[in-house]
Amino acid sequence: MRSLRRMGIAIGILVVACPYLYAADNPRATQEREYPFPLALVETALRQMGAYTGARLPALEGFIKTERAQLPKYERPYYEFKIELVPAATDHTLVRVKANLSAWYSDPEGRQSGYQAYESNGRLESDLLDRLGDFLTNNKSTIATDQEQLARRLAAVRQQRLDAERRIADLEKQLQAPRPKIEQADPVEFVSVAKSRVPLLSAPEDRAPQILRAQFEDEFEVLEHRGTWLRVKLDDARTGWIRASQVRSNPPVVADSSTSPSEAQAGMEGFTIIRQTDATFSGDWSRLHGKRALYVWARPEGSALNTATGKKLRFTQAIFRERSREASHNSQSSVEGIVVIFLDQKGGVAAASLDDIGLWTDGSLATPAFLKKCSFDPPSAFGSPQALPNTAHTDNRDDISKPGKK
Repeated sequence: MRSLRRMGIAIGILVVACPYLYAADNPRATQEREYPFPLALVETALRQMGAYTGARLPALEGFIKTERAQLPKYERPYYEFKIELVPAATDHTLVRVKANLSAWYSDPEGRQSGYQAYESNGRLESDLLDRLGDFLTNNKSTIATDQEQLARRLAAVRQQRLDAERRIADLEKQLQAPRPKIEQADPVEFVSVAKSRVPLLSAPEDRAPQILRAQFEDEFEVLEHRGTWLRVKLDDARTGWIRASQVRSNPPVVADSSTSPSEAQAGMEGFTIIRQTDATFSGDWSRLHGKRALYVWARPEGSALNTATGKKLRFTQAIFRERSREASHNSQSSVEGIVVIFLDQKGGVAAASLDDIGLWTDGSLATPAFLKKCSFDPPSAFGSPQALPNTAHTDNRDDISKPGKK
């Protein structure tokens, strides 16, 4: 009888322990345990214990099913619990827990690096359930289970949600309402530099550091008036200061308004620039001989074999004006002149120094006088012999059209 009684006790102990042994041997199975406390109290206890917040692990070994020898190179091991609360008998709660573990795998080749999941061996789940039982037993009186307080919190959350929905409805009504007409933007003020080599300074005082030198007809947007100084907008979100006496006002431009093409752009119509480069000027013309020059090759647009001389001259002047302005703003440019070569049946080569072009563009040199300082080969390709200098005897046409020839 005693042997049978002892065998029955042993079988009973084995039956009680069986769920926990099964959970430990089956890490994929969720562990569960029932506590003689109401669900609200159990949930509050879990929150106070921080069970709903994941945490780092010192290592994966001892917490997962995989053995250490099988683990790849990893770092930052992390775990979090998936918890389910089920009401059981009166004032009893069934707690189901499953631990999700992960770590960062560093692939030596960098192809498969990333977080990888690992199977729990049940140690974390058992530990949480043990700590929950101790916490509930030792801190029952201090756990906040006031039903009225919970009800007030729930009511406050619901009110916040209603207020948010009301604000969203108001915003939707505002979006659907007719929009007022937007008034026309204020005109933007622009000024142009009245002469070449005007300094733009970093502050409204003559001794301030110089940012750059503006050229004749350079245009800037005015941002501020301060006495006799103007603060203007530059490239790359920079600004600079210039004397108001050194610029002239341009007609105001309203935002989004279209502007007509400039005279320089109009003068360049009828030709296509097919190539440009800078090289040493190897012609006999003394004003550019041995100096770096910018060569521009142009041909008539369409099928025209010949172009009117007036159009060539206007195009040449437009190129002189535009390319000299670009060169003056380029700190890395080393050219000292511009050469324009026409590739039509009559041909034609025009050349001028940057110094002469600068005097012409800022008004210090009249156009007829400026043209006298230029080289035109042959002059008849650009205008009447009386209006242009006869430079054919001083220039070698083959040399001037071939940059770098010695």
